[in-house]
Amino acid sequence: MIELDMILALLNRADRLHAVASRLFEKIASGELKRVAVAVSAYLELELIMRSKGFDHNEIIKNILMFKSIPKLGEAPLTSDAILNAVRIRANYGLTYFDSLHASTALLYDGVIISVDEDYKRVRGLKVVDPRRL
Repeated sequence: MIELDMILALLNRADRLHAVASRLFEKIASGELKRVAVAVSAYLELELIMRSKGFDHNEIIKNILMFKSIPKLGEAPLTSDAILNAVRIRANYGLTYFDSLHASTALLYDGVIISVDEDYKRVRGLKVVDPRRL
């Protein structure tokens, strides 16, 4: 499951991980990487970040629709179980609000999160895959 770091990296050509994100999403679209989804909570976080930087609603919609149009890229829903588990993750591991939502969603989806964020390694039962190694 993908969280926000690869989404931001793909959107920003100046991001140090832009090439990594491009390769990741190409591998998903081609079917080389299977059963990969974006946490819906990452789209929510993206919207909040874009709004805080002054982007208008059309730009936000365009960016989210771009990801939704990537072939073979699924969505991992934000459920009440994910929210409840995220509260526990914050209490036990000290993750940020959105990182706890992403981690919780990943645990419920398939137990794997694709991210460069080292904080996820503290969460018991969550496998962290560094996209630079894919």
